Amino acid sequence: TSGSGEGIIGFEGAAAGGTRRTTTRLLDGEFPKVRSLFPSEHLTVAKVDKQALIESVRRVSLVAERNTAVQLAFSDGVLTLDAGSGDEAQASESIEAVIDGEAITTGFNPQFLLDGLTAIDEDIVELAFTQSSKPVVISGSVDGEKDDTSFRYLLMPRRLLS
Repeated sequence: TSGSGEGIIGFEGAAAGGTRRTTTRLLDGEFPKVRSLFPSEHLTVAKVDKQALIESVRRVSLVAERNTAVQLAFSDGVLTLDAGSGDEAQASESIEAVIDGEAITTGFNPQFLLDGLTAIDEDIVELAFTQSSKPVVISGSVDGEKDDTSFRYLLMPRRLLS
């Protein structure tokens, strides 16, 4: 059951060991217009096996210095991930990707990228780009088709070290 009033809402329900109750304060105010942040069209769309991408990001990011991006380059059916630079340790891996549109190279904070990928239930993820300096929209793909009702993750790119 639930009830609300005066900016507070409460919930009550049966649980193991008795009844559980919780209350919380309702917030007033203007919230960001989140839907307007999602681009309406994309110049590049890549579909990648989610688990392969997660494992590659984890391995490559081991050599990434603190607060540096892992570079992702999408081109000719391949996603190449790179991290590290100069005299430091370096890592590079390539995995298969179905790429529709222009080749693109961008970079992301590896932990933020992993957070989004691990939140998606589907086995194939779709990464939709407008350009390398704009946010990517990451979502699940079912049978090769994007599910418009599924979870979408918007991720801002990081500037790459040259």
